[in-house]
Amino acid sequence: MGSKHEGIGGWLILIVFGLLLVPVIRLYSLYQTYWTVYNTPAWSLLTESGNPLYHTWFEPAFWMGVGVDLLLIILSLVGLWLLLTRSSLFPRFMISFLIAMTVFAVADGFITNWIFGTLPITADTLQYIQNQSYRQQAGALLLSIIWIPYLMRSKRVKATFVSGPKEKTVASNNLTL
Repeated sequence: MGSKHEGIGGWLILIVFGLLLVPVIRLYSLYQTYWTVYNTPAWSLLTESGNPLYHTWFEPAFWMGVGVDLLLIILSLVGLWLLLTRSSLFPRFMISFLIAMTVFAVADGFITNWIFGTLPITADTLQYIQNQSYRQQAGALLLSIIWIPYLMRSKRVKATFVSGPKEKTVASNNLTL
């Protein structure tokens, strides 16, 4: 008979929803931010030298952002799989995932603010870009501050994520690999 804290319930439900939302949010970001910019005249203004808004690092930063969003989608799906299989790897994976999301948000904000801070754009536009960046950084940091201690101390987490890799037995011998 299991512990009353065992199972995916309680606050863990919020983590499930969060992991389900990451692909949705990142796919929306890929469309709204990257696809839209890539398919407008702004793309050539930002990526072709000689244009007033050109910056050497814009295009590499753009493609790194696409790569990070795709990576976060894949990692969130891996996290869901580990969670639903109740793998003992899940808590450490999720902590690493939260830290990675925070690091990516801070790095993205730094690079974005640096690039757009050097361009001849209006103060309002720069302020909007910076505010969006700060919001993403604060959100990622807040998630880490809330969920990392929970994953480290929760009785439910300790009772739920106990399954490790399946042991393999060789033929009819009682040897365990």
